[in-house]
Amino acid sequence: MSVLDERVGAIPLGHGGSDDTLDGPAHDGVGRAVTHAEHVDDFDMRHLRYFLTVVRAGTVSGAAQELRISQPSLSQQIRRLERRIGAPLFIRSSRGVELTAGGRAFLKEIQGIPGQLRSAIAAAAPTPLVWPVGVCGGAPAEVLAEVQNGLTGQGAREAGHETGPRLRMRSVSAADQLELLQHGEIAFGIVRLPVNAPGLVRAVVWDEPLGVVMRADHPLASRPRPTWADLATQRLLWYDEGCAPGYADTVPAQLAALGWNAALHPIDQDQQALFVHALQTTAELVALRPQLAVQGDPQLVWRPLPTESAPRERLAVTALGGSRAARFLGRAAARHGWHYLA
Repeated sequence: MSVLDERVGAIPLGHGGSDDTLDGPAHDGVGRAVTHAEHVDDFDMRHLRYFLTVVRAGTVSGAAQELRISQPSLSQQIRRLERRIGAPLFIRSSRGVELTAGGRAFLKEIQGIPGQLRSAIAAAAPTPLVWPVGVCGGAPAEVLAEVQNGLTGQGAREAGHETGPRLRMRSVSAADQLELLQHGEIAFGIVRLPVNAPGLVRAVVWDEPLGVVMRADHPLASRPRPTWADLATQRLLWYDEGCAPGYADTVPAQLAALGWNAALHPIDQDQQALFVHALQTTAELVALRPQLAVQGDPQLVWRPLPTESAPRERLAVTALGGSRAARFLGRAAARHGWHYLA
């Protein structure tokens, strides 16, 4: 559930000369906030959610389906928002909608509000009972166990209980995680580094060298370490850019510098079954994975790359900088020795 679906009760401050009265810069900040709030008293937070969903979907019909309301009703609400602002936000066409210049300016200013509101709610509330976590495709079970133990253990210590909050993990592509973090729909993400996403903090929980993965009866499987010449005859089963932005480009560039200009065979590796099937059914095809990621699979063989400087797979837990989840992650990283990148 998005923060825009939640309701927050008003808490009066500084009335009747009580000890809670704010003085100095804090009082000035509250005063400015009150002034700003007076100008948006009639602004419905629901409209922010509608606007952001239309932007993400690219069509009013797609957004209406996602929001589970009728298309005419959503169109009416968007028009009401435009009247309140006093400017059109979208250009409508048969292909969908595009933001106007005013719409882009509005998006830039308001897209952080849901995350800020959720952070404010979280700062005032006890540790949540459930942390939603987005998991990129192909994350090994060992990584999920490490994150589970690290975050739930930290939560238990902070709450003074034997058990901490539960993690609700679900598959979310790395390309979508930043938006979901900003909207407060997930608290943490698990991604492959590097990730070009300003505003995130990262705690590295997995750092392993890559090696060559092939089917058990592959012609190169009998060799303890294939050469660059051997690999030059093979195509590389590799990540679609949407599955692993940054990582999908970085590793092939590192391989090229080492002497293997690999011809890529991209696939959506979010599904392990498709990954194994492609290796089993496509001639002259190999993949790259850490040894632990495929260990114990009788269908696959792992061999080291012909270098002592093999590219590495680094998986990290991410959170939105400045959020309660980020502070929570920082403490968990310090306790478990995870490399923390602010």
